[in-house]
Amino acid sequence: MLHKIILIIAVVALLLPASTVSAGEQEGIGETGTDPRDFATKFMPYYRYTELENGLEQQELVMFGLIPLGSPKVAITFEIPLGLKRDVNNTALKDPATGLCGGFLPGGGSPTLPNGLPAEGDCEETGSGDMNVRIIAKAGHALGGDWLYGTQIDFPTASDDVLGGEQLLLGPMLIYVKDMEFWPGPGAFAAFMNFYFFDVFGESDRPDTSMYVGRWFFMLPLHPSGIYALPEFQPIYDFENDNFSFWVGPEVGKLLAPGKILYVKPGWGVKPDSNSGERQFTFEVGFRMFL
Repeated sequence: MLHKIILIIAVVALLLPASTVSAGEQEGIGETGTDPRDFATKFMPYYRYTELENGLEQQELVMFGLIPLGSPKVAITFEIPLGLKRDVNNTALKDPATGLCGGFLPGGGSPTLPNGLPAEGDCEETGSGDMNVRIIAKAGHALGGDWLYGTQIDFPTASDDVLGGEQLLLGPMLIYVKDMEFWPGPGAFAAFMNFYFFDVFGESDRPDTSMYVGRWFFMLPLHPSGIYALPEFQPIYDFENDNFSFWVGPEVGKLLAPGKILYVKPGWGVKPDSNSGERQFTFEVGFRMFL
């Protein structure tokens, strides 16, 4: 219910007239916080609701931030969990006779999927999840676009073992960004972010991680008032389980004022597999702020 209320509020805000930003104010800004090459300091609180094909429901509140590291070519990002709730009442873990939950759910265990988790008796758990940090550097221009590289580190900071992966993960990444000059609106680009995640150490009762995660998206300016579309595609291959999954999330956002962007992002898994704990539906709403 909460995610539906947030969706209605966000959609209404996106549909409001965009008269708060003049053409003069927009000139030279054009920034929505979506370009991986943009190392301007920014913060983005966001809320995300996730349903897995196996019935798990998750709600999370996260603070994302990006800070340049004393150089225009290097930056650090972080995602700090502010709140997390997992609900397995609608899964096979719930005993219809007793109303209690127990056992394990399959799950991805990646930064983009809720982990498979042991369910406690009340079928719900609230707290905070794992955090991650990325170090990103600009490598230069080649093959018609810009290249970046770096590493994501996932820290097992969850307040309860059922809310996190209980592993320290490394995710080396390679990013290619190309401007799309054929698009009628200025500022269009395509970005291909590629990660390979593996576990460094963690609890022995959790499965090993060896996973490719792609985040491919296209920035499509739709209106001079600051409305844009950002469809994202996530191909994921789990080497440990020999499993491929695919997710699509069409983000729509709006520049409310210089340095202030509101967006909503529904998402759907393509033929999700309940046995692999894949995403069936997601909904995200966030607010980007430049400093």
